[in-house]
Amino acid sequence: MSEHTLQNRSFGQKVYRFVDRYRMNTFVTLSAVIQLLVVIFWRNPEINFNKLDKLVDEVAFIDNVNIIEPVTETVDVDDGEIELTTKIEKKIKKKQPDPRISGAKDAMNIGATTPVDLSPNIKPPYTDEARAAGVTGTITLEVIIADTGEVLRVRSVGKKLGYGLEAAAIRSYRRKKFSPSMISGKPLTVKVFIPVRFTLK
Repeated sequence: MSEHTLQNRSFGQKVYRFVDRYRMNTFVTLSAVIQLLVVIFWRNPEINFNKLDKLVDEVAFIDNVNIIEPVTETVDVDDGEIELTTKIEKKIKKKQPDPRISGAKDAMNIGATTPVDLSPNIKPPYTDEARAAGVTGTITLEVIIADTGEVLRVRSVGKKLGYGLEAAAIRSYRRKKFSPSMISGKPLTVKVFIPVRFTLK
């Protein structure tokens, strides 16, 4: 048989020809493979080829799980909690700057009356450190006075003396009460600059 004829044969014909030629060897090999598979399956009976059953069981389990919504109970607030909430709200309001501060203008520049100090008895104390160091001088405070006469903000501007004198002056002027500044008969929030002199007697 020519080489060209062998090449034109199909794969099935080649296999049939091989089995026909090597019949004994083929049957022995096939028998050995079958026996090997039987032994493997016999020793491992738990091999599961169908994993779909396990997946179905897991899905069924998840479907049967009941999700319980958390119960939110309304708690009655007692008087103590109301007071605490009110104190917290007041602290938050204190921390926020008064909107009138940003709109305050210098009373002298706009022709408004100068606020009058209604609490002249409140004077800045001389600190022990400043007295011991013999410090004297004048500091300038910028005081923002509301249309109600309330002091909204006090800060030291210009030259500093130190030794706690600025802090003492600011604390004192925060406690003061003034008559409101007036323009055309209407009270308004103004900014005034007040010199505070510290002298040793």
